[in-house]
Amino acid sequence: MKKLLLLFLVFVLFSCSERDSESDIQQFESDQSGQQDIVTDAYGVQYPGLEPPAYQYCGPGWGAKMCRFLTKYDGTVWADADNYYSDFSDVKFEKFSSGSHFISFFNLDSITSYCEGWKLGETIYNGIKWNVEIKKDEEDVLWFQYDYYGASEEIEYSITYKYEVIDGLLHFSSSEGQTFIFHPSERNYSEDFLNTNEIIRLEGCMF
Repeated sequence: MKKLLLLFLVFVLFSCSERDSESDIQQFESDQSGQQDIVTDAYGVQYPGLEPPAYQYCGPGWGAKMCRFLTKYDGTVWADADNYYSDFSDVKFEKFSSGSHFISFFNLDSITSYCEGWKLGETIYNGIKWNVEIKKDEEDVLWFQYDYYGASEEIEYSITYKYEVIDGLLHFSSSEGQTFIFHPSERNYSEDFLNTNEIIRLEGCMF
């Protein structure tokens, strides 16, 4: 009797697992089919000859027209007004107007301030390697993945960053559990106006 009961439980568990697997596959296929729309740039022009998704073409030069989020928020600067002098940076977005970088960070301090930025794709700076890849690009939402290699050829860790503008505020979150809310910044970021003794401009600074 116990053996029959055990066999019955195994059969039920297997059936449920199979249904869950089929459901996952159907959901994946549905998501994939939803991505088969015609590639359209930020201005509404369609490119039937290009393979979706459109965000894979976002980048410097011709690809800048494919960047929905960066097109809308090009040149905007955002500050964490509630905790301004923390280790977390002010953020600036650019649609590759000054090169291949699209996001820049500013850490302000009364003695020494730091500015750096990231570009899409692979970067090697002072022997340290990282790679940035867009995962989602909509008019008010930008997700990208940051893969850090360090001095090796293997990924040491990956972090996903999300920026979303809601009611005029920039909401930030990461796969590491960080969350911040930024306000549009009115600050003048030129060295003559900032309350700091020195600004160290690192790779990709766009301020």
